[in-house]
Amino acid sequence: AGRYVGEIQFEGRTLRLEPRFGMPSLLRWLTAIWGVRLVDSKGKFEQQRIWLWLVIAHLWSGRLIVSAKHGAPFRRVETIHEGRSVRGKLLARETALARAVGYDRLISLTRTRVVDPIIGRILLAAFERLSTVLSSNGERSFWLPDRGKNVIEDLRSALGCQAARDAPRVNAHSIRYSPITEVYRPIVDLSISILDQRPRMATSGGESKAFGVLLDMAEIWELYVAKLLQIGLPSLRVRHTGRYTDHSRYLLTSSDGDMLGSLRPDILILDSHDRCLGIVDAKYKINRINSYNHTGVATEDLYQLTAYLSGFGDPRSQLNGFLIFPHDEEGQVFRRLSPKNPWTLNSVTQRKLWFLNACADVDAEVGDSI
Repeated sequence: AGRYVGEIQFEGRTLRLEPRFGMPSLLRWLTAIWGVRLVDSKGKFEQQRIWLWLVIAHLWSGRLIVSAKHGAPFRRVETIHEGRSVRGKLLARETALARAVGYDRLISLTRTRVVDPIIGRILLAAFERLSTVLSSNGERSFWLPDRGKNVIEDLRSALGCQAARDAPRVNAHSIRYSPITEVYRPIVDLSISILDQRPRMATSGGESKAFGVLLDMAEIWELYVAKLLQIGLPSLRVRHTGRYTDHSRYLLTSSDGDMLGSLRPDILILDSHDRCLGIVDAKYKINRINSYNHTGVATEDLYQLTAYLSGFGDPRSQLNGFLIFPHDEEGQVFRRLSPKNPWTLNSVTQRKLWFLNACADVDAEVGDSI
């Protein structure tokens, strides 16, 4: 499974992949990233499947808040109004025909906003399913932020408290989205999979015989390190570029302007003038010596960060690069490489490389975990 953790179910059996640095460390990292405490002193997360549902719940709530950034999933509905006053647009032809036969009324057309009943019911049903699963294990709706709670209350007010029970069993591809409700497609897809009790996320591909959730620990580690740096360096800008799609820097440029070798580090540390002061590469790896790695650090990781150092910053100014690993007292970063910091590139003395450990067993609010 490499860098992934989670659960895969196949033909009634479950394969559970736990993080190499332990479940408590994963929960602390997620706590720091989301700002919601997942740590339980009794350690029940390690014994039950509740941890996975908590992760799904937080992913669901995150998608809900993003989708509802500009409001509930409204759609426009046309309504015909007949009376002595006009509401909206006067339907002249229809009014004339009505008055010709003695009907003394004005006919007009209004377009009102209503909550899409199908989308709304699916979201409410998914929320109820998550709440039921988590409440049965002693966890309440603390996983849903205030903004998410407001969205749920708005949907209940518009559709009624029983709407969740009326959620249709529909295929995600059969829902007709408008330009207004298109932003709800990701949360609806996830909600339908939750209602089917088959929350396909991230990497469960192939045929539908197997299903489950796999989390990319490398990305979680990047987000955790970025959070630590944001807390520890309040006067600087820490930019996590892991999900960026643009290519701002390249390793090589030809005489006619063609470029090769896109450079996209995990994290950039910038000053107030957008000058690059540091480049961070977060590595979710064991750095102990073994038969495949005689130094504790993979050579390709050194090449990668060296390429970043050559492509960023002012060539005349110092630029620091950081390889940050989870703390391991038996690892080479802690025992041999970190005590000799900083390491200097032989060809460019203005480029420094630092090997660092980030503590995996403390909360991010400590601020000095690196």
